[in-house]
Amino acid sequence: MFLALSAGLGSWYTRLPEIKAGLGLSEAELGASLFFIPLGSASLLPFYSKIITRLGDRRTVVLSVLLFLGLITLPGMMTTQWQFMGSLYFLGLMIGLTDVSMNAEVAAIEKQKGIVIMSGCHGFFSLGGMIGALFGSLMIYLNVSVTMQMVCLGATLVFVMLPQFKQLIDADEPEEHGSLALPPKQVLLFAIIGLFIMMSEGGISEWSAIYLKDNLLVAGEYAGFGFAGFSFLMAIGRFYGDDLGIKYGSKSLVLLGVVLAVIGLALALVQSVWVSILGFSVAGLGYSVIVPILFSSAAKVDGIKASRGIAAVASSGYIGMLTGPVIIGFVAEEFGLANGFLFLLILTAIGLLLSTKAFK
Repeated sequence: MFLALSAGLGSWYTRLPEIKAGLGLSEAELGASLFFIPLGSASLLPFYSKIITRLGDRRTVVLSVLLFLGLITLPGMMTTQWQFMGSLYFLGLMIGLTDVSMNAEVAAIEKQKGIVIMSGCHGFFSLGGMIGALFGSLMIYLNVSVTMQMVCLGATLVFVMLPQFKQLIDADEPEEHGSLALPPKQVLLFAIIGLFIMMSEGGISEWSAIYLKDNLLVAGEYAGFGFAGFSFLMAIGRFYGDDLGIKYGSKSLVLLGVVLAVIGLALALVQSVWVSILGFSVAGLGYSVIVPILFSSAAKVDGIKASRGIAAVASSGYIGMLTGPVIIGFVAEEFGLANGFLFLLILTAIGLLLSTKAFK
């Protein structure tokens, strides 16, 4: 499920330069349009935990991921910016519900089976991003339309996932009362860190291809390599993250990850194609363990249901993705896209300071 969500998004991100040109959008207009993905996700923020409680973790994951793969075919069909924004809003609804429900599913599996798999599952999310980006690059090379690309990818992913749906379980936690109250202080700190980190991840995902193509003049079929490298090293870090977390502790691993992310973003700003691709890749390695640890840690805070703790962190992340692309778009319009990535570097550095307080 993690791989399917990310492969769909990664494949679609590679076509953003083409969609931008086809609709005649400026950087600021594209940023404003991309705003509607996290806006859709944010629309369900108060209801994630309630939906999962009503339908169950298993059913929610299955329904949301299938609807996501159907809706992601729509943006490529749109002919005006308003149609494009509307399709992204409905896509965002399913992205948010899929993300929260599958992370709650992982928390339920970890609790019931006494295992640690959160980082590994996020590793498949990163692997999916790499697969999707490379698949998108291949489709550009073969001159396949973005709609046909997404239909073929979606059908393949559904075929692969169908036998796995029976492996999912439902959480055994009782329904929580008084769920409108603010979460505990520690969860709020995790949420603020998630805000900055997921804003940065989203910024790289949505703007790295445009940065390489427009700023460094990379050919269209190679513009997705920055995101592919970002996703590849993120996947490697996440596959080892569970064991490293047990060995060195969550706090040490998060602090190291944030430092690597800062270094990677600094390299990405160097006006060299391969150094920038290396920088995006190093940033992916740094970010790799942070969000899984935030989700897992929020799910284990005493006095709060796992799905609600995860929803708090995911919600703040969507607020970050809500504002991130728009801010980067306007910064790019006024000061250049490189300064948009400098903004992400500063946010990540602030995340480093907050991490020293959040983890015990």
